[in-house]
Amino acid sequence: MKPSFKILPWLILAFTFLALGYFYNSIAGEILIYRGFGGDTLFAPKSVFTVFRVPLIELVCAAMVEVMRRRFSRSESGQTAACVWNILLYTVAFKSLLQTFEFIASSVYQAQAYADVFFYATIPAVAGGIFLVIIKGRDVFRNFRREDWKISPSEKIILGFLLVSYLFLAFAPMFIYKS
Repeated sequence: MKPSFKILPWLILAFTFLALGYFYNSIAGEILIYRGFGGDTLFAPKSVFTVFRVPLIELVCAAMVEVMRRRFSRSESGQTAACVWNILLYTVAFKSLLQTFEFIASSVYQAQAYADVFFYATIPAVAGGIFLVIIKGRDVFRNFRREDWKISPSEKIILGFLLVSYLFLAFAPMFIYKS
């Protein structure tokens, strides 16, 4: 696999941080941190944490995917398994990009119609990534042997730390800023 193909999702993730940093001073004093499909919303005061929380969540997800990609690319089904994890990595990167555009559209430009487009575009992006993983991963998961699924203790510690980080970033603000 070409190195540029491996680095592109990380560049997309870096771009989300750069874009938010560029627009940071233009972001309103109170920002949306949760938006449900039923119209329920939760706002919080602007801070470095609330502005960069979503890209941080996606960075944690990408790190989990990267650990798994590296682990399973060493198995007998290596190339195909790495492809499945790469699809997930690109899905995370594009999800982060769409969410960043949604945030900028609503918080900087107050263009809710555009924010809605990015919000709803995230759904097919994620669904498409999962669909591709299911299609591409059928043979990978069918042909894996039990020894291919063993994860080293250090990988378990890293994945555990990343999971706790994800849960904190995703859910703590909903309890902190709940009115």
